[in-house]
Amino acid sequence: MTTRALQFCAAFVAACLASCVNDPKPAPIDGGADARFSASARLDAATDALSAADAAEAGPADDAMPDATSLTLSVRARHLLEAIAKDSPDLATDVIFPRDGYLLARDDKDPAKVWDAKLKPAFARDVGRLNKRMKGAVRAVFVSFELGKQIVRITPKKHDYRAPLWRVKHSSLQVTIDGRAHRIDVAEMIAWRGSWYVTRLR
Repeated sequence: MTTRALQFCAAFVAACLASCVNDPKPAPIDGGADARFSASARLDAATDALSAADAAEAGPADDAMPDATSLTLSVRARHLLEAIAKDSPDLATDVIFPRDGYLLARDDKDPAKVWDAKLKPAFARDVGRLNKRMKGAVRAVFVSFELGKQIVRITPKKHDYRAPLWRVKHSSLQVTIDGRAHRIDVAEMIAWRGSWYVTRLR
């Protein structure tokens, strides 16, 4: 049974139980108009509940503009710093543009191949280079993450993004190492379904 079907069943049962609790009088045995109305009301309630569940599951639109600052973005920026400090890109899988989203957003002949062969390996290489460049990276302490100042709307075109997503360049990961301030430049981020993701780290 699909997730949607399970949600519908759960919503229908909940509506039926609510109807029974709110109406202690027994339903007419002859199955007359009152019974038909009650059944219809329960079905309407279940349908409304299913529609609400569908809306919640759908989430933000593909081109939704994310907040410039949010707790979620800060948490993911901390993951990026941890990945750099430990030279382990797998610690920041929630920072890189999601593969499934990339397949939907890009107008390439084979976007899956591009993500697998270019975007993901480039991110891993950049994490390693930043680790080597930052002396004492393992002692880095997160301070803040600042989104770049110039956020632009992408014009959809062939061999690029097929939707008018948002792009920002030169965001800044602020850290300290042994009390000294350091800045890590994040070359490019793309907004996808209400969140910012790295497409080019350097």
